[in-house]
Amino acid sequence: MDDVIKFERSMEHAWKYFELHAQQRMTVFNFFLAISGLVAAGIGVGLQQGGKFSALVSLLGCFLSLVAFIFWKLDQRVSFIIKHAEATLCYLEGVGLSSEVSIFTKERNNAAGLGGESAWTYGKCFRLSFLAVGLIGVAFVVTPYFVSFACKP
Repeated sequence: MDDVIKFERSMEHAWKYFELHAQQRMTVFNFFLAISGLVAAGIGVGLQQGGKFSALVSLLGCFLSLVAFIFWKLDQRVSFIIKHAEATLCYLEGVGLSSEVSIFTKERNNAAGLGGESAWTYGKCFRLSFLAVGLIGVAFVVTPYFVSFACKP
């Protein structure tokens, strides 16, 4: 009976660890969206004001790229932690559960059948978002100067 209690505690511990970090990942991404949206709004206001706010728009573009980089690195860390929790849950499923209810193991096996990962994961979607926002930020570092230069008579 002691082994059953150990297994249940191990499974509960691994699940809570997974759940905590999966929720943390979503929260971090939500903060990224909120901060990026606010900075983008500031860029939009600066662009509407014309050439007198070119330096501010460039600074906000640089900040937007920095935000994308920082959140990308945070997501890498949380993703690493989640993968370890998933591996632990797969191990525990193999030790103490029948194959019919081994959800994490089935998911891993299905992903392996698709070449290692499913086509669109949270990680891929998040990385694409970070890259797009980072590149947009870089574009706004130089764009205000081109716009103000092109608008001069």
